[in-house]
Amino acid sequence: MGPNRRNSQAWLNNEAPGHKAGPKNWDFRPWGRSSLGHRVLGMPEQTLIEVAAVPELSSTSEAEQMYLITVAQAVEAGASGPVAISRIADELGVSVPSANEMVKKLSGRNLLTYEPYHGVELTLSGSRLADQVLRTRRLWATFLAEHLGLSPVDADAQACHLEHSTSAEAADRLSAFLGNPEAGPLGRPIPDVASSSPRRPSLRLGEIPVGATAEVISVTAADRALEFLTAEEITTGTHLTVAASGTSGLLLQTTRGDIHLSHLLAGAISVRRLDDASA
Repeated sequence: MGPNRRNSQAWLNNEAPGHKAGPKNWDFRPWGRSSLGHRVLGMPEQTLIEVAAVPELSSTSEAEQMYLITVAQAVEAGASGPVAISRIADELGVSVPSANEMVKKLSGRNLLTYEPYHGVELTLSGSRLADQVLRTRRLWATFLAEHLGLSPVDADAQACHLEHSTSAEAADRLSAFLGNPEAGPLGRPIPDVASSSPRRPSLRLGEIPVGATAEVISVTAADRALEFLTAEEITTGTHLTVAASGTSGLLLQTTRGDIHLSHLLAGAISVRRLDDASA
């Protein structure tokens, strides 16, 4: 391997510069979550028309919002087509009958579409509401991580308690204070609440064929895996090309040169193809 190629294996072996050897304990957390990572519009850039186009959060309860963002997160994780009610129930820790009842209620309010025996999908109104909640959550997580020193995982957990009680104006001011970030501390995109584009599923990096170019839309690695990817500038918005794929992982071409990623680490990166007309 040439000197310009970087290998994630050194980090898996805890051989990263400045780190002492330690146990190979990697934590890749399952997830699901939000839109395609458009740049968040700060308060000075938003127009009254854009704000008026977004449904009011006050029209929904915290429980209802949790159902909406659970569906949004499933799509963000790569789910295509209806999301099974059993999956929603499992994520929220409720019974399937309870989830079914809530889904029917949200469907009646045109926030979800429900297809019996198949599952649910967000309507445009439901998607916008979910984006508002997830935007606020990830903004608070960014604040807690950057300014109070919480770990990305702890910051996200604490932000979950703040996402339902923060006004749109407060979220706008928080975004401006933070410099309008595009992703939260866990690498998940901060939605653009002014976007009218329908929510689309992402692809895992390993699903991109050799020779294809893609843009990173979220990174779900935790702890030192996220630290490694950040150091290699593989973050939200990064463009990369899959040069080769083998049993040991992927060889990627980036602006910093070639880099090898294991399949495990590549599985923590969600992307959208840039050379695909359907993307």
